[in-house]
Amino acid sequence: MTEPELGKIRQHLENIVGERNPFTQPEHLETTAQYLLNQFEAMGLEVTRETVEFEGTRSQNILAHTPDTSDDLFVLAAHYDSVPDTPGADDNASAVAALLEIAQVLSHTPLQKSLIFSAFTLEEYGFIGAKHFIERDPERKKRLSAMISLEMLGFKNPQPGSQSYPPYVDINQYPDTGDFIAVVGNEPSAGLAKALAHEMARSVPALKVETLVVPGQGENFSEVRLSDHSPFWDAGIPAVMVTDTAFFRNPNYHKPSDTLETLDLEFIRDNAQAVTAFLKQFLNQTS
Repeated sequence: MTEPELGKIRQHLENIVGERNPFTQPEHLETTAQYLLNQFEAMGLEVTRETVEFEGTRSQNILAHTPDTSDDLFVLAAHYDSVPDTPGADDNASAVAALLEIAQVLSHTPLQKSLIFSAFTLEEYGFIGAKHFIERDPERKKRLSAMISLEMLGFKNPQPGSQSYPPYVDINQYPDTGDFIAVVGNEPSAGLAKALAHEMARSVPALKVETLVVPGQGENFSEVRLSDHSPFWDAGIPAVMVTDTAFFRNPNYHKPSDTLETLDLEFIRDNAQAVTAFLKQFLNQTS
């Protein structure tokens, strides 16, 4: 397979969508972890589980590794848990399906730099899985060079006025229609954010891409810290979030109405294809 496929995206979503929570639906959280592990192993990737303990619960980070070809480690991540009382289709099954499709393509692509596909648990409880990943192995932490967090990739609204923004964003600089994908970084991640957005737009011309870089480490911008990139920011590791902007667009955010039927599968495919194109280019740079 050379490009992400709609049929496979739907298959992944049908297996993943449904409440995935360590307190209210631990069985489906574990079933999803096993599904992800099986999918990664079928690609021929080396897969590890890392157990994450939290308030009496145990769940797993599922990590799939490309061949270890460099000292630097690049992380592509999506969280697979959901809040209670939601099937979590956009948040965040959409991004997990994209993660799997990107991995499927790149598992057959020679890369000069090492890559970990990370399906993190417990994002919804304060990025617990991502924090565990960063802190668990000091030697691995030293090698972490950059990270992309895939966070809600499946909801579009073509109606004017459907897009809102945090108060510190100049709305005159951005569209008021929720039909784009956003790439969000902080100042240390600005180069990565701009390179990613540029390649996404170049490789998939039909995809509208907007970029937001917040000042400093992003510590004062809570609305753009709500994903697994933020612990990487706090650790001084360049990281960006790719997102459909969540509750600034999607009325189903954290609700029972966040269902498969509300998603735009072509949007998910286009986002997966665009991120894949960036990683092919970025991870094979010789400099």
